[in-house]
Amino acid sequence: LFFLVAQKCLDQISDLILEEIPKAEYASLLNDYVESEFFLIDGDSLFITCISEEKLQLGQNLHFFYIMERFLLDLTSKGGKYVIVFFKDAEHVYLSHPHLLSLRTTMILHLQNNTDIPIYTEFSNCLEHEWQLFLKDRYPYFLIVSDEGLNKSQTNFINILIIHALSKSINVVLTSGQESDTIRVYGYLIHSIHKNYIRLVLCAVTCSLGLQMYREKFKKKELTLQEATDLIRMYCLSVVFLSHLSLSQRAQVRLINSDWNKEHKSHEFLVLKYLATDKSSWEVDLTHLPDLSDNLLWKNVAHYCEVENDQGLQLDMGKGIQRDYVDLWNIVSEESYFGASFPLRETTRLFLEQKHSLPKDKKTKDLSIAAQMMRMIHVLIGKHQELLQKHHLKKLAKCLQYLGFENLAYTLSTQVILTEKMRKETYMGRPARFQLQCMGHYLFRDERSDPDPRVQHFIPDTWQRELLDVVDNNESALIVAPTSSGKTYASYYCMEKVLRESNEGVVVYVSPTKALVNQVVGTIYNRFTKKLPHGLVVCGVFTRDYRHDTMNCQILVTVPQCLEILLLSPHRQEWVKKIKYVIFDEVHCLGGEIGAEVWEHLLVMIRCPFLALSVTISNPEHLTDWLQSVKRYWQNAESTMEEIPNSFTTARKGTRKAKIQNTKKKSYTVKLVLYGERYNDLEKYVCSLKDDSFIIDHYHPCAALTVSHIENYGIPSDIAFSPRESIQLYDTMVKVWQEWPRVQELDPEEFVYFKNKIIITKADARKYEQELKKELTVWISLGQSEKVTKMETAAQNIFRNVKKKQMIRLLCFNEFIIVVTATGSLALGINMPCKSVVFNEDSVFLDALNYRQMSGRAGRRGQDVLGSVFFYDIPLPKVEKLIKSNVPQLKGQFPLSISLILRLMLLAAKADDKLDARAKVLSVLSHSLMTFKQPKIEEMLKIYFIFSLQFLVKEGYLDEEGNPMGFTGLVTHLHYHEPSNFVLVSFLTKGLLHKLCQPIEKGSTVFSEDVMETLVLVLANLFGRKYLPACTTEFKGTFSQSKVFLDDLPEDFAAAVHEYNSKIEKNFGCFLLTTTKLADMEQEYQLPLSRTDFTGKNDDPSELTSHLMNSNKNITAVSPFACLSGMMDEDLFSAVLRTIGVNAKNATLLWLKKYDYAERRMPLNAYALDFYKHGSLIALTRDNWLNEGEAYNLLRDFSLMIKAIEISLGELCDDENDNVVLAFKQLSKGYAARLHPV
Repeated sequence: LFFLVAQKCLDQISDLILEEIPKAEYASLLNDYVESEFFLIDGDSLFITCISEEKLQLGQNLHFFYIMERFLLDLTSKGGKYVIVFFKDAEHVYLSHPHLLSLRTTMILHLQNNTDIPIYTEFSNCLEHEWQLFLKDRYPYFLIVSDEGLNKSQTNFINILIIHALSKSINVVLTSGQESDTIRVYGYLIHSIHKNYIRLVLCAVTCSLGLQMYREKFKKKELTLQEATDLIRMYCLSVVFLSHLSLSQRAQVRLINSDWNKEHKSHEFLVLKYLATDKSSWEVDLTHLPDLSDNLLWKNVAHYCEVENDQGLQLDMGKGIQRDYVDLWNIVSEESYFGASFPLRETTRLFLEQKHSLPKDKKTKDLSIAAQMMRMIHVLIGKHQELLQKHHLKKLAKCLQYLGFENLAYTLSTQVILTEKMRKETYMGRPARFQLQCMGHYLFRDERSDPDPRVQHFIPDTWQRELLDVVDNNESALIVAPTSSGKTYASYYCMEKVLRESNEGVVVYVSPTKALVNQVVGTIYNRFTKKLPHGLVVCGVFTRDYRHDTMNCQILVTVPQCLEILLLSPHRQEWVKKIKYVIFDEVHCLGGEIGAEVWEHLLVMIRCPFLALSVTISNPEHLTDWLQSVKRYWQNAESTMEEIPNSFTTARKGTRKAKIQNTKKKSYTVKLVLYGERYNDLEKYVCSLKDDSFIIDHYHPCAALTVSHIENYGIPSDIAFSPRESIQLYDTMVKVWQEWPRVQELDPEEFVYFKNKIIITKADARKYEQELKKELTVWISLGQSEKVTKMETAAQNIFRNVKKKQMIRLLCFNEFIIVVTATGSLALGINMPCKSVVFNEDSVFLDALNYRQMSGRAGRRGQDVLGSVFFYDIPLPKVEKLIKSNVPQLKGQFPLSISLILRLMLLAAKADDKLDARAKVLSVLSHSLMTFKQPKIEEMLKIYFIFSLQFLVKEGYLDEEGNPMGFTGLVTHLHYHEPSNFVLVSFLTKGLLHKLCQPIEKGSTVFSEDVMETLVLVLANLFGRKYLPACTTEFKGTFSQSKVFLDDLPEDFAAAVHEYNSKIEKNFGCFLLTTTKLADMEQEYQLPLSRTDFTGKNDDPSELTSHLMNSNKNITAVSPFACLSGMMDEDLFSAVLRTIGVNAKNATLLWLKKYDYAERRMPLNAYALDFYKHGSLIALTRDNWLNEGEAYNLLRDFSLMIKAIEISLGELCDDENDNVVLAFKQLSKGYAARLHPV
């Protein structure tokens, strides 16, 4: 009965997880990941994932370690910071598998000794108290874990770990279905669930205490003494081979198909376990732990000893191998004691968490009246000093006396007599401290007083005038400045300039989202009016689903994808030449997850100057250098075009030539404008509920910093203090180090920029802040890190509590709009300054970049003296990470695709101005951000381009001269959906769609619902490919209306896809084989992460060596580590050489069936077909595991895709009554009709 209860609880946990996993979101895991982020990897899940690799042969340890390190390097190279945890209790699962237990122990030792990854092995399980403290202290972003173990017991153990993590508000990422591209890693992300589910975990574990679930004794067969001796001899010989043979030699090992006796693994595990625990008396080099054994090599040795040698084959070992073999056997036979590990590397991490609170029993006096009085003195002296007479100064001195600031009073009037009593502090404190603590938001800023005639409504700062000069000089600029700093004014000045110059010029404003397009359009209509000739308007819009006055406006507001369409359109080039300026808003989207390559294409294709605006970029200098290289290319290209008459240019009839003004000087300079100052200070608050009270605690930025973070990365440049926060930092530093040598020098009253100063300015306070930051860094460099660590507990007295009513007052702006609720997408660049910003609830998508963009809205210039940011229901460790995190560097994505190359060839062939089109094409092909200053990658892309052209010619999209033909128009129209666009064409050319699209009766133009549903099934397999995790097929629930899992393609359609894939495999395979010349073979013989070298000694081959390593396998482009498992060039898509810089995802293959690492099929979500059948969005959210917004966006995209195919087929087909054309017209209308009510 006890066993049944426990098993029932475990089954409930399993069912609960199966309910949550289908809701997992396939997302970028390392979105804007930087040095301060942190996540966990379950070590046993990592082990399961790697050992289950399809191509891995069990026993090929070195190949296993290569797979494992490739997995980890993929995370490390993309900025991920993580630790790996191996729970002690998980070890017992392997007791019945000694060969796996030995390998697991070797893996732990290797990671501990040969890598810098923190490895934790001290936790028994996820329920012990020490693990809870670890999670509370470190607060990982997510846990990477497998959803299935090697057996039922391990699956139960993992399920408990998953449910525990979710209950602790830790998101879970599945190893199943994890993929990566050039700069990102993608996986299934399960969001945390309610904490009450932990009861199930406790119940299951409590009931399982009496069960020996994971405990089994070793079972071993008896061996005779002679048999044991023979086994050990062969083992020794294989180990000697490992030390003598190079990896390239071992890759040629013969394939022996025999079962192997694994008895030695039990003993191997015991040795490794002892080796790991007894660290003091053993001394041995553990560098080659991953290569303890090679199963295939040992099989070859055994086969030679047991079979071939008995048959009379006697081969010479070679002197080196013979010598080492004899030495090793002598040691073994004499039972010598050897081997051991170095002491484990110990890593300690100190944290600096500073919490501020005032003692509840301590009363504070209201200093606001004194602050207002001092503010008036600032205004009178600072702005009207020339009007003040002697008697005025005497009165002001008297006011300063009343405030207790005698030394300041004396500087105004010498008639003030200083006494000892006068010098004593009043309750308002000393003058410098008072100004910083109580008047920080009122301090004067360095503002210019001289108006600029180019700006009417405000006086621009110096850096803003630089932007205006850039526009006046027709230069380009990358502008990096905080949110709401005023950088957008340059954009509107640029628009005004173009409008003022002529009626022909166009300025294009590129916005990242449609929501921001609408806002910009509204602003333009409010700011600009102009009388234009008939047919021309000031502003036009072009988005995917809406366009208005696109070709006849002077200011076009659009999104990147739509501008790319115009720039690549052959017959829009005359309009493109009218563009005088392009403004890229939020240009840091260049490093985004979706559509980042489009931003690249735009920046390299435009010939006119541009303004690129961004909130923050980590590597602005690198980006500026790349942009300048593009401008240098255009300078040379345009110079060449002016010298060579464009004999290819032909003006189409009826086309009015654009009036290009060549009289103006054209600039090819790209300037970098950096500005880091906010107009208002920004203070942060953490909100919490305590005893039915709503508490708001001020959060000092230094509380987010740790000693290790400052040591490794310094204090982030964009962490800024308000003046009162600088005082708080100084006071805390004095408290923790009373003998501090600079305590007097940095005392506010003695600081050189504050001493006896009536008016302390914002710039003075900033200098004080910088000095404190420098000193804090010096403390750590001088070995005073323990003082910094003490600040966590020394500053507990600076919190300031505010009740809920006061918070509401703080958030209210006026009687019209009180609160605006926005998602992250709306907050991206939206121009809606406010007094306060509230982050309500944690999300994995709340990263460093989104935090900066949204928090920057707080503090309206001219209305608020201080901006406030509130964190509610967000754990403190997450707050720390957001504040101290830097934003990631912008890196280029893989820039080319076959569809893009076809579009470029179409532009070059069909454009009116051939020279201009050719220059654009060459610019795109040769100026990828990924290849900038990377000649090897550039060479690889050239080869990719050649093989792409070869494919397009073979498939009939280009003729031998490179001119487009056939279904080029349809493919380019659907370029977003590569490779499905090419597969759709293959269906058309093979007549499959005509075979399917048969009307109800001959002569009719109406098609049955069966035909429509089958057509949707085909299109869903091509264009609606949303995969579900593999384990969802085990879901035991029922679905109300949807089928959920998409059926496979009909057989004839599936056969056409396989034929298409075989062509791609052949073409892309040749490309990979060609690029192997770019590989760094020195690195290829090293493990990816630990850099352990297995080049080997390359001894002269002996007779025995040549015999064993004689398979003649073709392994030109496959990793030598993978060759240990018998992989050859035929498998290069799975194990291509990693140093050539190509990802298998760059091959335009359409796999009809996708499998995870455990060879479980991952089903496709049938949302598109299910909706066509029942038309219910609610059913999709209930059955298909989609949230409402995601479901609507997917359906909308699917409907637009059908519409695009309908339009393209109508343009391509001369027969408007063609059955396929009519079928898509009916389907487009029917699908839109179902979606419209939603």
